Amino acid sequence: MLRILMVGSRGSNNEVVVEALRSRGFQVEYIEKVKTPNPLRLRRFDAVYGAYLQTCSRYIAAAEILGKKSIIHFVGSDAYRYARDKGLRKLFWKTLVNACDLIFYVSPHLMEFVGRQGVVMPFPIRFDLFKKLRGKPSPERDTLYYCPGGNENSRIYRLDWILDYAEKHTEEKITIIGGQAHPAEHKVNLPNVQVVPFVPYDRMGDVYAKHRRLIRMTTE
Repeated sequence: MLRILMVGSRGSNNEVVVEALRSRGFQVEYIEKVKTPNPLRLRRFDAVYGAYLQTCSRYIAAAEILGKKSIIHFVGSDAYRYARDKGLRKLFWKTLVNACDLIFYVSPHLMEFVGRQGVVMPFPIRFDLFKKLRGKPSPERDTLYYCPGGNENSRIYRLDWILDYAEKHTEEKITIIGGQAHPAEHKVNLPNVQVVPFVPYDRMGDVYAKHRRLIRMTTE
């Protein structure tokens, strides 16, 4: 059975991928990004699966040196960053992308930014978290808006847009939520807006059920 080391940053998406692979019989271990890969640990695996290029690049390089199979999963912003970057770092990333055995993209349009053909593979969804919510009462709030913390994320995920919307629609109850890797810590002084740093993945079904709509908007 194929032994896979998955590398990524903190976040529930990676955990769901690991669960999905294990449920299909693969032996999978997960490790968060560290600066220096451990070659002795890598030797125990047949393949390295990296989610988000800038997080997994050193592990992919180590896998290539050790003759292991390698997979890069582009998730969105990493493809945009790859396209606009220049210099030695871009050369390093490009070398890895060309040498990698398999490339996954969560959306087909990302191939245009990376410049290499791959397989469209959205991240899996834990549907079982939502089945139990059927028959619950009407949602308590109107809009759930995803905007992780940090100045750059505020720009990418259009914090300005949702705050402008909230000011114009004071009758709507809006929740801004972040993620585990980048909790939402936005300072907002609007009575109809609630900021939630993040919620563990196994509780997200309840969060969705409390809202009428989910909006996730990005500039990239």
